[in-house]
Amino acid sequence: MDSVLPDPSGTSINNVFYTYTPMKEQSADFEVEIGNWNADKSGYVWKEVDNWDGAPGGIAIIKNVPLPYVHRSTFGDGFLEATGQGSVTDATVIYTYKVDPCYNPQFDPACPGFVPPKVEEVDLDTLYDATDDMLVSEVDTEKVYDDEESEKDLEKEEEEEKEKSKERLEKALSAVDNSALFAESFAQGLMLQQMNNAVNVNTYLNKTIPGGVYQETVQLDGGKLPDNRNGQRMNWSTQKLHEEMIRMQYKGK
Repeated sequence: MDSVLPDPSGTSINNVFYTYTPMKEQSADFEVEIGNWNADKSGYVWKEVDNWDGAPGGIAIIKNVPLPYVHRSTFGDGFLEATGQGSVTDATVIYTYKVDPCYNPQFDPACPGFVPPKVEEVDLDTLYDATDDMLVSEVDTEKVYDDEESEKDLEKEEEEEKEKSKERLEKALSAVDNSALFAESFAQGLMLQQMNNAVNVNTYLNKTIPGGVYQETVQLDGGKLPDNRNGQRMNWSTQKLHEEMIRMQYKGK
């Protein structure tokens, strides 16, 4: 697992996703075990058993195994074992994790157990005074920093270090949130992929709808349709009314 998971002391695993495709005949007995040993091989950190007896092959499976932020040191070797008549293809296992930046308390003053660094006091009188050196006295010093300026520089450096520590802590916390979002989006993506790959013609039933040529059964006596007398009367009445209206226009003039 050293090539899969990072190994800082503050790493904890919170999710495992795995997918694979079993290749088998539907009537064949087939079983797949997948998981991680404990570091001391005394048991399992997690283990899943997928029984494919009587199930068709060629359809990918996807699972999410949530873990309660198990520490990295607990994880031993991983395994995927198949028993029965069949095989496994396209196997993928993905771990999501978070790193607690305060596993080293000195990472940031806000971490529990942080010990402020000690500054040793130095007796300035016992130090070498360069101004007493005859060779140094001949050199024209352009700038001389007094104790007050040195203290200001020290305070400025401390403020900058605090800002950098704050930024590092914010980045670490952001990485934790991103891991949770990645786990959710990855699970959704794998579910959609499984749904797209799950189309299997053998799972559909073929049904034939009876049909053919439907012959016309209506027959006309004599081969002609009689005129509609009501329609004729309606047309005649409409035409007569139209002509009377026209004549009324001319009479008015």
